[in-house]
Amino acid sequence: MARAFASLDHLSNGRAGWNVVTSAHDKAALNFSKSKLADHDLRYEIATEFVDVVRGLWDSWDDGAVVADKSTGVFLDRSKIRPLDHKGRFYSVKGPMNIERSPQGQPVIIQAGGSPAGQELSARSADLVFSVVNGDKASAKTAYDSLKARVVKHGRAPDHVPILPGVMPIIGETDEQAKEQLARLQSWLTPTNALALVSQRIGHDISGYPLDGPVPDFPKTGGGQAFSTALLEMARREKMTLRDLYNVTAAARGHWVIYGSPKRIADIFEEWFTEHLADGFVVMPAYFPGAFDDFVDRVVPELQRRGLYRTEYAGTTLRSHLGLERHGTMLRQAAS
Repeated sequence: MARAFASLDHLSNGRAGWNVVTSAHDKAALNFSKSKLADHDLRYEIATEFVDVVRGLWDSWDDGAVVADKSTGVFLDRSKIRPLDHKGRFYSVKGPMNIERSPQGQPVIIQAGGSPAGQELSARSADLVFSVVNGDKASAKTAYDSLKARVVKHGRAPDHVPILPGVMPIIGETDEQAKEQLARLQSWLTPTNALALVSQRIGHDISGYPLDGPVPDFPKTGGGQAFSTALLEMARREKMTLRDLYNVTAAARGHWVIYGSPKRIADIFEEWFTEHLADGFVVMPAYFPGAFDDFVDRVVPELQRRGLYRTEYAGTTLRSHLGLERHGTMLRQAAS
C-alpha cells in the first residue's frame, strides 16, 4: 500500500490522496483467508496500526536521499534512508520502502469514520475528514465539535484537520427548477437497486418491510456506522417512510442532497462554513460532466464574490490545494 500510493504521488506530481476506509462487509473478508470481518472497534485498532506502518514507510526516506552524482558514482545518501523496524500487535514490518520520498512528503490521508473509533483514527492520523451529514445543523455541530476536541486531545491544532461533509448539489436556474431536476433523477431509480443500497448503508435488510410504512427502529450494527446514524436520524426527524428514505439515499448513496439556485446553494455552504459546522465540502456531482460544470460555472463564481473561494491556486500539489503543509522529516523526528 505504501509503495502504491507513493508511486501514484510521483506519477501525478503530488496529487495523490488515500481514503482510509475499514471494511464493512463480511464478503470482503472472504478474499483474505477469513470467514468474516473482525468486530467494528477491532477493525479500527487494526486500521490505526496499518496507517502508522504506511506513514512510517513513507518517512523511511528523507528529502535529498537520492544524490545521483555521476562524477562520484554516488547514487544514494544512505544516512537519509533507514529501516522502520515496526513490531506491533498486528504487523511486523522491517522496511525501508524501496521508493524515494514522494513530492508531498506523504500523500494526503482522508478518513471518514463517524463512530467513536472512527473519530479517534481521524483525530490521530487524518489530514482531512470526509464526513457524513444529513442536513441537521444540531447533529452536525455536535459531531464537528466532538471531532475537533479529539484532535486537540491528540496534540494537534483543530484547524489542521479540516472536516468536509459530502454534498450532492442539484443546481437549477430557480429553486423550483432544481427540485424538478432532482425528481427526474430520482425517477430513474429502480426499487431493487435502491433497496439494496439502503440495506447496505443502514446495515439491515429492509426488503421485507412495507415501503410506505415508517422506518423501523433498527439497532446499531457492526458495519459502517456513520451512514447508518445519519440516515436513521434523518428518517426519524422528518418522519420518513422507507420509500422516502431510499429515494434520498439512492440519489447520493447516503450523502446529503441539496437543491436550488446557485445563490441558494452558496447560502447553504456559507451558513455551514461561518457557523463552524464544516470547514468545506466534498462536492459530489449527480452526473458528469454536466452537474460538475454547473457547480464550477455557476456556484463557484458566487462563492468567489463572497470571498469564500479562492481565485487562484497557491501551489501545484493536492496538499497545497487543500491548504495543508507538505509533510517533511520533522514528522518522523517528532514521532521518534
